[in-house]
Amino acid sequence: MNSPFIRDIPSIAKNLKNVRDMATFKRIMPFCRPFLKLLGADVQKMDDALANVDDLVRQIEEMSQIPDRFNDIFASRGWIIYDLLNLEVAKNAIAKAESGDIDGAETDLVDYYDAETVRWKLQTMKGIRAFHPRVALAQKALIDYEEERYHACVPVVLSLLDGLVNELQEKRRGFFAEEVDLTAWDSISAHSSGLNVLVRIFQKGRYKTTIESLTIPYRNGIMHGMDLGYDNKIVAAKAWAALFATRDWALKAEKGLLEVQPKEPQKSWKEILDQLRKNQGNKEKLEQWKPRDIEVGIDVPASGAPELFADTTPEKQLAKYLNFWMVKNYGYMAKCLSSKMGPPAKQAPARLRQSFSSKALKAFKFVSIQDHAAALSIISTNLVFEEYGAEVLKSFDFRLINEDSQGNPEVSGTPGSDWKIINWALY
Repeated sequence: MNSPFIRDIPSIAKNLKNVRDMATFKRIMPFCRPFLKLLGADVQKMDDALANVDDLVRQIEEMSQIPDRFNDIFASRGWIIYDLLNLEVAKNAIAKAESGDIDGAETDLVDYYDAETVRWKLQTMKGIRAFHPRVALAQKALIDYEEERYHACVPVVLSLLDGLVNELQEKRRGFFAEEVDLTAWDSISAHSSGLNVLVRIFQKGRYKTTIESLTIPYRNGIMHGMDLGYDNKIVAAKAWAALFATRDWALKAEKGLLEVQPKEPQKSWKEILDQLRKNQGNKEKLEQWKPRDIEVGIDVPASGAPELFADTTPEKQLAKYLNFWMVKNYGYMAKCLSSKMGPPAKQAPARLRQSFSSKALKAFKFVSIQDHAAALSIISTNLVFEEYGAEVLKSFDFRLINEDSQGNPEVSGTPGSDWKIINWALY
């Protein structure tokens, strides 16, 4: 499932191909310019966009090498690259290690995980549904980390890591279980040189009591009281780093994207030309577009059935979604979600049922409707629902995007497009 090198995974390879194709196009641009002018393309803007493409090629090729180089140097020490690791930090650590100061490079990586960085990365973990019940404990571990109580922080972070993987792993195996597989298609951290390497290192058997200061968070030695010298920042930082590195795998596991996905079909020249014409049309629509000035309660109702709202508007789509929620019609709720930014279509009804079956919507009210772009609107709402016998009042901002039939953003009002909800989960 994995490519031999991280630089060969589809998302990175695609970026490389795209920028190389741009460089090629720059070379043939003089021959295409008359033809593009006939199509109405803004040739000057295209020239401006291509001016620095050669530098861009060099930068992206350099960046594509960083993940493999980082793991080659640091994986054996308990660090791996992942999507939200600061690339400049990784690049500088590689340079320092390759100059002969790998201990200094490791010190820099530890320093990177200060309390503020951990706090921010914990916010990104909230995108994983299975991490929601673990947030409160993670916040307590962060307090201990900030106060340098590493003896208390490390076991908690390791348990959070183990439990998160256990919940999402198909065979119910935790991070430290034997034969656990944490690879995923098109993933930097879940590449075969990433998480699985950490698993083998962290789960190493520890059968003798040690008091020497550790540099690796050996789970078995720490949790079973054999490794007593884990109370330090380097062990704690590596535990946090492993948790954050698992984020991409967990997101893919929740969306059913661990396995190889179908390749996107190659576009024909006719399709490319049609796209150019469409882009020109969209440009004209964008120039004409203006945000609406809407006052809820006067220009549009604050609540009610979808029929009360104008067609092809984001507020009508949201009204549909909320009314479907009231009658627990999760299948129709799923049809209101963005095809690319929501859960996979086949899984969406079950995911919605799992999230909303305990929440019985009683009432909703639109507070404000703001058009932020030609294909993006934000609707602020007040929701009243019953959850586990208690009435909950929640303010929530729904983001809606106008999409075409393929799920691509489209200017509002374009025939064949429809408004879809991006952020469907309330927590």
